[in-house]
Amino acid sequence: MKYALGAALAAFIFAGCGDDDVGLVKNYTLPDFKSMNIGTAIEGSKICKNITWSKEENGGLKTVKMVCDVDVEHRLKSYKQEMLDSSLKRVMTFYEGKAYDAQGLLKLAKEHCKLNEAKFQETLKNQRQNRIFEEEWKSVDCDDKLKGEIPKESDTEIYIDSIMECLKAAIYYSQITAEQLDASFGHKEGGSSKLAIELNFIVNEGKSVNLSDKFKLITNGKEDPVNKMKSKDVIAGFYERQ
Repeated sequence: MKYALGAALAAFIFAGCGDDDVGLVKNYTLPDFKSMNIGTAIEGSKICKNITWSKEENGGLKTVKMVCDVDVEHRLKSYKQEMLDSSLKRVMTFYEGKAYDAQGLLKLAKEHCKLNEAKFQETLKNQRQNRIFEEEWKSVDCDDKLKGEIPKESDTEIYIDSIMECLKAAIYYSQITAEQLDASFGHKEGGSSKLAIELNFIVNEGKSVNLSDKFKLITNGKEDPVNKMKSKDVIAGFYERQ
C-alpha cells in the first residue's frame, strides 16, 4: 500500500512538472538559436528590468507569453555610447594611417563645442510637426577656433567640413541626456518612456516549441501600429552578448 501511494504521488508530481509549459519553453533551445535556451537568452540579457511569463490556451492551442519591461534608461545610455563611438570612428577614417588619438580629438572638440538647447528644441518641434529628421550635428555650436586647431594633413584638409560634422555629432552624443535622446525619438518629455516587448511561444503536443509570429512592441501602454519587425528579429536581440 505504501509503495502504491508513493508511486501514485511520484506520478502526480512528475506529471505536474511535465505540464509546466512555462518551464518547458524557458528550457527549450530553438533550432535557429542554438547558443542557449530561451530562458537563459531572455533572462540573461540586459534588455529587461522586469520579465513575466504566463501560459495561455485558446481553442486547444497552448502558448506561453513573455512580457519584457525594457530597461529604457540602460538602452538609451548604450545607444548614446554606440553612436559616440561610431561618430569618432568616422572622424578617424579621414586620418587613416595617421597617429591621431580619437579621444584626443574629442577632448579638443569639447573645449570648443556645446549642444545648443534652443536648436535642439527647435529640431524636436520640426520633427513633431513636419516629421523631418535633421542631422544631430546641426544642434551643436562650435567656436571659430576649432577648425583652426583640428590636425590637418595634405590629404585631409579638403575634408575639414566633414571632419567638423563628425566631431559635432560626437559632441551631440557625449552631451545629450537620456531624456533628451528619448524625446528625439518622438517619445514624451519629462522622463524616459515605458517600453515593453511581448513574445509568444507555441507549445506543441510533442513538447517541442515554436516562436509565434504574434508579438507586440508597446510604448507607454500603446501598441506600435506601424511596427514592421518580425518576431525572429526581436528575439535575436536577446541572444546578443557584449
